[in-house]
Amino acid sequence: MLEFRPAPARFVERKLRASASRAEQSGSRRSGADRPGRDRLGTNRPDTDQPSTDRPAGKHTGADQSLAGKRVLVTDACSEVGRATATLLADRGAQLLLVARRGDQLITTCAEITSAGGRAHWFRCDISALGDVDQLVTWVLTEFGSVDVLVNNAGRPQHRPVVQSLDRFRDYQRMMAINYFGPLRLTLGLLPAMLNSGSGHVVNVGPAHHNATAAASFASYASSQAAWTTFAECAEAELGSHGIQVTAIDYPAVHADPAAAGTEVAFADQYDRDPAEVARAVETAITARDEEHPRLARTLRGLAGVAPRSTTRLRHAFGL
Repeated sequence: MLEFRPAPARFVERKLRASASRAEQSGSRRSGADRPGRDRLGTNRPDTDQPSTDRPAGKHTGADQSLAGKRVLVTDACSEVGRATATLLADRGAQLLLVARRGDQLITTCAEITSAGGRAHWFRCDISALGDVDQLVTWVLTEFGSVDVLVNNAGRPQHRPVVQSLDRFRDYQRMMAINYFGPLRLTLGLLPAMLNSGSGHVVNVGPAHHNATAAASFASYASSQAAWTTFAECAEAELGSHGIQVTAIDYPAVHADPAAAGTEVAFADQYDRDPAEVARAVETAITARDEEHPRLARTLRGLAGVAPRSTTRLRHAFGL
C-alpha cells in the first residue's frame, strides 16, 4: 500500500553530503564568529550548534531562555499548531528540528525563525511514508546524535461516515500511517539515543473528540488515535524509570456553531484552543513537568518499574 512506500529519493544522503561540503568550506571562509550558512537546497541553517555572535538582534534577544540547550524535533511543523509551537520554543532558546511534508513551507518557516534570532534546521519528510521516516531518523542521529524532546504533532482529522467509506479502505490505511505507524516509527527510532542518555521527553499533540465513543463520521481518525494513545500510555508506564517522559496534549475539537454540538459534525476543523494556547501547553509540559513536584516525580519514576499501571494513574492524578 502506498502509505508504507519507501522514500523515492535518498534525500538524507544529499542532505548529509551538503552538510559535509559546507563544513569543509566553512574553515576557509570564516575568520572569527560563526556566520549562518546556506545548504545546497537554499535553507538558512547555522553551521554549528552554538549561537552565532553576529546573529541579528530580534525578539529572541533577552527573552526567557528556559529551553536553552534543548534540541526539539517538531513534526508537521508547518501547520498552525506546529508553526506556533516551533516559534514559541525557539523564542525560549530551543534548537528546533522542523519536519513537514512541504519543503517550500519548511524553508519559509525555518527562515522566519532564524531571521528572528532563533536556531532552526529542517528536513522534508512525509510522516506517512516509513522510508521517509527512516531517512529522517538517520539524519537526526548522524547530524545531532539525539534530541531532547520529540513533539509528535498530529494532523487534522478526516471526516467521512462509515457508510460512505465501505469501498475506501485506503482512508483507514492513510489515517493509521499518519497518526500511528509514522509517529511510532519515528519514536522508536529516536528512543535508543534517549535511553543511552538517560533522559528524554515525547510530547504527543493532537485534536481529540470530547467523547471518543460518539465521534460519528470520524471512525478512521478516532481509531488511529486510539491506537496511538494506547501505545503512548504503555510507553509512559515503562519508560519513566529510564528518565523518559511521555506527555499527551489534546485540544478538543468543537464545531463553530454551538447549536451543532452533539451532531455528527461536532468534531470539526475548528477547536476551542487556538494554536498559541496549544503551543504554550507544549512549552509548559517541557519546562515544568517535574519542577512543581521534583521529589514526587523521582519517586514515581522509581515506582514505574514495579507497578506501571498504578504509577500511570498517580502521574495523571498529580498532573505529572
